Amino acid sequence: MSGFKQVSKAQARRHMAVDERIERMAETPLDLLRREEFVQEIATLWRSAQERFLLIGRYLMQARNRLAHGEFQAMVENELPFGYQVAYQLRMVAEAVDSGRLPGTKLPPSYATVYQLATLTTEQLRLADQRNLIRPDVTRPEIVRFKRDLRQAATEAASGAPSRRESLTAERDRLRDRLAAVEAELAALDGEPVET
Repeated sequence: MSGFKQVSKAQARRHMAVDERIERMAETPLDLLRREEFVQEIATLWRSAQERFLLIGRYLMQARNRLAHGEFQAMVENELPFGYQVAYQLRMVAEAVDSGRLPGTKLPPSYATVYQLATLTTEQLRLADQRNLIRPDVTRPEIVRFKRDLRQAATEAASGAPSRRESLTAERDRLRDRLAAVEAELAALDGEPVET
């Protein structure tokens, strides 16, 4: 007998990666002095946060595919530190990145913001990219506003009502015509020749 205990890959990885003393040291803030040091450390932690939520989403996808019917939902509802809605969002984000629908390198480190992007259609994602909304520093409100604008444009198109742009252009033209009429009337009152 070799004296070695058989463990799974996940257990071995946990034993290798988790030494509480090392974890505590890693979580202790460094005494930084220069701007570059702050930027480097904060950027590293930010990237780590994004990698973590993608990894959690990948594990959730794996669990959903491998666990018996009902076991996945029970695990999420009873044993994880977040609820079913967060689990769903994390899975959708990981799926969108892994399928190539979303470019992992251009995404913000917030799963909630990336989830908003993941809910877009392929055409909407193309439009979001054209409007520079797929970038690491994009905010959730920017994406929500983009989605609201898309819904409003779709509603206007479906109702046959003019778009906001068309309405503003028509208003501008009416105002120009009215201004020309007012200026002509003022010129006539002043006895000046009227331009046509």
